[in-house]
Amino acid sequence: MGTLRTGRHWRATVALLLPAVVGAAGCAAEDRPEPGESVYGLPLAEQFQAATDATRDAGTAAFVSTLVYGAAGGDAVHEAKGSQDYGRGTSLATLGLTAGRHFPAQDLEFLRRSAPEGRQTVATAEDDVYVRNGDAAWLRYTPEAVNELGETTGVIAAHAAGDTAPYSGTLADLVPRVIPREKPERREDGSRVYRVTALPEVAAELLPRDLQSLQRDWGTKPVQLTVRLDAEGRLASATADLGPVLARLHEQRVLPEVKQLRASYALSAFGEPVKGKGPDAGGRPVEDAGKVLAPIGALDDGRCATTGDTGLGSTTVVRPVECADRHDLRVLAQVKVDRVLPGRQDIANGDSYARVECARALAAAPEGWQRGGAYAQGFGLVGSSQVGSRFSMGRGGAKTTVTGDYTCYLTTS
Repeated sequence: MGTLRTGRHWRATVALLLPAVVGAAGCAAEDRPEPGESVYGLPLAEQFQAATDATRDAGTAAFVSTLVYGAAGGDAVHEAKGSQDYGRGTSLATLGLTAGRHFPAQDLEFLRRSAPEGRQTVATAEDDVYVRNGDAAWLRYTPEAVNELGETTGVIAAHAAGDTAPYSGTLADLVPRVIPREKPERREDGSRVYRVTALPEVAAELLPRDLQSLQRDWGTKPVQLTVRLDAEGRLASATADLGPVLARLHEQRVLPEVKQLRASYALSAFGEPVKGKGPDAGGRPVEDAGKVLAPIGALDDGRCATTGDTGLGSTTVVRPVECADRHDLRVLAQVKVDRVLPGRQDIANGDSYARVECARALAAAPEGWQRGGAYAQGFGLVGSSQVGSRFSMGRGGAKTTVTGDYTCYLTTS
């Protein structure tokens, strides 16, 4: 009887407790936050910053970033495609510039200044940026190397890991700096689409550094952005119409045949293992850019250098080599421009005066440099100048000054 009573008592206890247990489970299910609640449950003005945090919390992601220059003859596209590890602060991407057969040749030549020939691999690790062309060694650009080599390296330094993502220079950098004002559109899959605007000077940061340097005042016309967050509240994609930025470039007669300028960014494969091997994987040597490269303006007359394995698309920074080795150029002379002209002159720069000095240097160069052979006829030049004005109370009145430093160089034939 005692055993029977115990059994009955146990079954009764279960019967009494079961509704309470079920009820507690039901409460737990109701208390569990919905996907994306950490973002969408916040005030509208705070959602983009929260989305940036949610994206980083995913750990890793694949990305594609593009800058599209649209013209009547087709498009030219700067593309970066790769993966990011938010926890480690690293990224690995392949960069390249492609263009349609009928894209305006002059504008394409201009765009190639910030896009070295062929595909380029870029890796970032916190403040350092690594660059590799083809099967060459990794070239490491540290902040110290960037400071030593000058602003030309900004096209590479711009990708160093930032507060938003391990690969910088994309629309991901803009999103947390924009405040949504209108409620987003909710899609069937739970994602949200926001339509917002950004200041033109902020949007211009998406451009290659050499394009950014051509304009100081980007105007006030806002740039239109579309931002999509996935159901979890993570950044899924963003697009921008950079028409207002292009209009300001046109005022400087830059990319005159480009009629549209658009940027896009898309993330996928959240939390999946990062693909590809970066410089920490071994197998290829790593060189310090600050030790193997130099500004061309720092080379002595007659010195030789290469430009193809610097990771840059210009001759401003080069790799010095012995002239007996393969090289792309030879320094003809370092020249200075220092002119004072009467009155106020409408002069853009001192390039024409530098060309006169380069021609004189070529005329005085060794015979083998002037008659073709190893070097193509003529010369190139790179440098910068300043144009100013001053006023004298004495004779002469207003004067225009032109000063600058240039490097004259020969290219191999």
